[in-house]
Amino acid sequence: MKIRTQFSWLISMLIVIPITCIISLPLYHFFSSPQRYLMKGYREIRTLGYLDLSENDWDAMRDEIKKIPPNVQVAVYCDFQIIISNIPELRPGTSLLPTELFSFIKESSSDYDYQFHSPEMNSGKRRTSVSSYLMISRAKVPGRRSTYRNRLYVSAFIVFALFEVTIITIVIQLSRTIYSSISMLEKNTQKIADGELDIQLEQPKLKREANEITSLSESLDRMRIALKDNQERRTKFIMGISHDLRTPVALIKGYTEAITDGVVTDMDSVKKSLAIVETKADQLESMINDLINYMKLNTTEWQQSLEISPLKPLLRDFADSAMATGDVYNRRISATVDIADDIQVPMDKNLVNRALENIFSNAVRYSKDGDAISIKCTQETDFVIISISDSGVGISEKDLEHIFDIFYRSSTSRREQGLGIGLSVVKTIIETHGWKIDVDSELGKGTSFFITVPLKNLQIPRS
Repeated sequence: MKIRTQFSWLISMLIVIPITCIISLPLYHFFSSPQRYLMKGYREIRTLGYLDLSENDWDAMRDEIKKIPPNVQVAVYCDFQIIISNIPELRPGTSLLPTELFSFIKESSSDYDYQFHSPEMNSGKRRTSVSSYLMISRAKVPGRRSTYRNRLYVSAFIVFALFEVTIITIVIQLSRTIYSSISMLEKNTQKIADGELDIQLEQPKLKREANEITSLSESLDRMRIALKDNQERRTKFIMGISHDLRTPVALIKGYTEAITDGVVTDMDSVKKSLAIVETKADQLESMINDLINYMKLNTTEWQQSLEISPLKPLLRDFADSAMATGDVYNRRISATVDIADDIQVPMDKNLVNRALENIFSNAVRYSKDGDAISIKCTQETDFVIISISDSGVGISEKDLEHIFDIFYRSSTSRREQGLGIGLSVVKTIIETHGWKIDVDSELGKGTSFFITVPLKNLQIPRS
């Protein structure tokens, strides 16, 4: 349960229970008071018309009943019958002779003090011989505690005890929740501080144990995973650079040492060696430039230069360039750009064109003479789909899920030069524009790349 919810419960209990007590105790006093039972009996008797009394007489009886204190029990005796009573032993409707009534009073006089009152009736309209009624009232003998007061004290004690138990329970539960959550957070933080990134952080076992503090543990676990991924990428990055730069450096070093040590002496061999050194130096420079460009793409600076630009002219120019390239490399190129002229999206045209050219150059590289390469740009309701497909060698299933990883080179591309960051650059460019790139391929049948450009609610990610 959320800590905020538990605090809300605590505050509610602190407010609701006292208010409930303030309201319930007077209600309890009212519903358990002797007057209530007397007035109820008074109304029932008056409704039945058992006594032939005038309105003035009924009002006088009501006034007499209202004068009775809360701790006094009363019975109204009229015409040898108990008419109204809240004395347990004298039930309304009981017929008693005066001798029987006074015998009862004598037997219980050791516990109660009795008083008798017989108001005069003023009505002359009677069908009976009743001239007055006897009101018998009694109270506990002084020094004996009132049952009613005992009940009131017991009720107040029970309510107070329940209130205390409820509040203490909520406070204990709230304290336990906060303590366990903070302890879990402390342990998880210590694990990350100690560099234990391979161990999953402790999380609440039950959903009801989750709260605002434990949600920090979830965020820490996501941070742990991100740190672990960054650490792995950094290691892979360093290893990839070391591996790919070692070959040209070794060749340059070898040929220069051969010339310096006099292994290569004739001018033709020296020139060939220097030519190889120059070629490898150019290759090394190209690799370093690729790395620099890749690192630039992973910053947010270039995203500030995105401009709202028409999409169709860029795609049309790319398609025309691809058609010309296909003629040079003997590839069958087909291109269709079927989108509206007024479509405009925020983009860096040079980078987008670079991404498209990279995909197309891979299609040319991994296909052979006479193979087909298809470029299609189609428009749907809320997005534009750009597809570049070839009928080349394809990509195996085990390589397909890694082709966008930096330095990853599939089994069909290991003979090619380069660092293996081309498709990683493509993915970075596409996704940082807020677009999406997918790939579908089958070994021996070709590869298709799909770029989805949203036209509504475009959100450009910020690193």
